[in-house]
Amino acid sequence: MSNIGICGAGLIGASWAVGFASAGYNVLVYDKNPNVIKNFYKVVEQLADDIAIYKKINLKKLKSQIMICKSIEEICTESILIQESILEIIEEKQNIFLELENYSPLETILSSSSSYLLPSKIYKKLRNKDRCIVAHPALPPHVVPFVEICPSSLTSKEVIERAKEIYSKADYVPIVLKKEIEGFVLNRLQGALLNEAVRLHEEGYASIDDIDISLKHALGIRWAFLGPFEIMDLNAPGGIGDSFTRYRKGIKRLAQQQNSVPEYSNQYIKKLEFEQRKRLSLSDREDRTKKRNKLIALVRKLKLDEGE
Repeated sequence: MSNIGICGAGLIGASWAVGFASAGYNVLVYDKNPNVIKNFYKVVEQLADDIAIYKKINLKKLKSQIMICKSIEEICTESILIQESILEIIEEKQNIFLELENYSPLETILSSSSSYLLPSKIYKKLRNKDRCIVAHPALPPHVVPFVEICPSSLTSKEVIERAKEIYSKADYVPIVLKKEIEGFVLNRLQGALLNEAVRLHEEGYASIDDIDISLKHALGIRWAFLGPFEIMDLNAPGGIGDSFTRYRKGIKRLAQQQNSVPEYSNQYIKKLEFEQRKRLSLSDREDRTKKRNKLIALVRKLKLDEGE
């Protein structure tokens, strides 16, 4: 078994740790916050319940494969890849990677879970940029089998291929960006949809309930098995070319109407918070999160059963 280092043991780091460990990796975990470490194994047990829905696991063995380390140096010594999952603050990421570079062997891949920050910015201060990538997961990464690998122009092809192999062996489906772009693939697609959802709600076309229903009970069901190009291929008798030919005028008209960017004002965010808390109280969010993880695991089980 190979070692994976996890730097940052919060929600994303813990989820990564369980995902890697459930696939057979030894996981070395470090976080400077003692409160996060104190509750870490309790979180691991909760996340393991989700994985057990679609894969047989031995909880005792899983926990034995995850070791909490007292220093950042300990996670670097023998790890083939170090997955950083600290706050999305560029200065903090740059500083933590200076430490990781100093303590880790040259063959160790340095990887950030950043959602928006470009690898060329994160690794700006490092000497050996050729071994650095962003590997952005979809939440929560212990049950969502996806990771997008974004190299910088200086990342070596050998590192990209090794990273793909490591994530694939951990049961993730990796994609590789051909060049840097802010937000990568996942958040740019998600952001386009979110912007339109905000526009429809803010301008009074639909309630947040009905907008969410449109995703949960229509698009989301299809998107669990089909991407946008696959959907277009199946939407017309002649395939994707026929589909775009039929619908391109309407698609282009909508795109022209969607060019504006919502303001995301503090006043609007407060309105959203008020409406959402009417649907779900803050005290009920933890239960909703657990249910989300369970349902995602069930969808993953169905996809595995169907060979998807």
